[in-house]
Amino acid sequence: MRSRRFRHATVPLIALLAATAVAVPLLGRGGGDATTGGDGVAAAADPVVDGEVADGPIGRSGRAEPPRRPLAAGTRAVPATPAGKLRFGLGPGLDSAHASPLAPDLDFLSTWYNGPNDLSFLRKWKADLIPEVYRSGHGIHLIVWLDGTGEVGTVQTAHGPACGREYPLSSGFLDDARELASIFSGPADGPALYVTLFTEFQTYPCHPNAWATTPDTTNYYLTLQDQYLAALNIFHSGAPNARVSLGWGGWQSRWDDPVAGGGRSLITHFADVLRASDFESFQAMGTDPNAADVRDMTKALGQYGPVMLAHFKSESQATWEADMHALLSGDAVRQLSQDGLFAFSFMDAANLASPAALTLARGAIQSHGVHSTL
Repeated sequence: MRSRRFRHATVPLIALLAATAVAVPLLGRGGGDATTGGDGVAAAADPVVDGEVADGPIGRSGRAEPPRRPLAAGTRAVPATPAGKLRFGLGPGLDSAHASPLAPDLDFLSTWYNGPNDLSFLRKWKADLIPEVYRSGHGIHLIVWLDGTGEVGTVQTAHGPACGREYPLSSGFLDDARELASIFSGPADGPALYVTLFTEFQTYPCHPNAWATTPDTTNYYLTLQDQYLAALNIFHSGAPNARVSLGWGGWQSRWDDPVAGGGRSLITHFADVLRASDFESFQAMGTDPNAADVRDMTKALGQYGPVMLAHFKSESQATWEADMHALLSGDAVRQLSQDGLFAFSFMDAANLASPAALTLARGAIQSHGVHSTL
């Protein structure tokens, strides 16, 4: 079983002052820079509209932003899910989830990529565990969490200086995404590979959760969007069964700051990449009640595509049980399904330790779940 310290975020204060940092070139492990992906595609290539190169938008500084790269050519539909039903998953690793007593009722198994060090054990899974999971009829859900990777600093990008985690913006990450796509690839007509990229990405910049807190925050998000689109195309090219999403922290709907592009207003700044995604995803992991966040984020993201609750958990067992009753009993599942939710993944088995909790989860999965066993 894999374990890791994950961020259990609540609404943070929005920083009011820009941080001072020294700009340095960002080099990937392959020697490239953040403006060029591993496939040789510029991260901020000029989009062409009706044969003309489009001008970039004007930023808050009054200067023209670099033009954005064209969106992904097409999206892949998630497997059809009956109205009022959900596809359930469990993590935190393929090995532990595959051995869970809930496995026969699950549609997919979730596992994590927390940085380059994880490639060593994932390469071993490529030859045995991953094919075994697909043969069992289960899909796989790969969650990419990178807030614990590499250095935090100011780096040069095509959009200007950007402050935050360096690895997600690097060509080295795109090289690793290419290997991840190869490791987890399955047949196009087999169980799905769901990919939640950059989960809790709002925390990756030096100033989280708002688009325009500082210019280097805006630049970071712009570059991260370019990286996301490049990685989406890498997974589409390397894994015929892949469906890709951007992973939101579920706290984002709790407030709104239109001026800074914070809270709910941050979502609109990502509208183009959300529309280019195969599905949308978010997490809910608070010690305080999560049900309202799940409903609100499902509604907010559901306008762009089908939605997955990518990792659900609480360090408070009482909160987890209350959330389970609020989200998965009575008419709640039908309403969530109507708003766009198609999948629900338990982050791990920590909340399932007691017989009563395991029975609660099994009952919800058997009542409301879909499992496409081949």
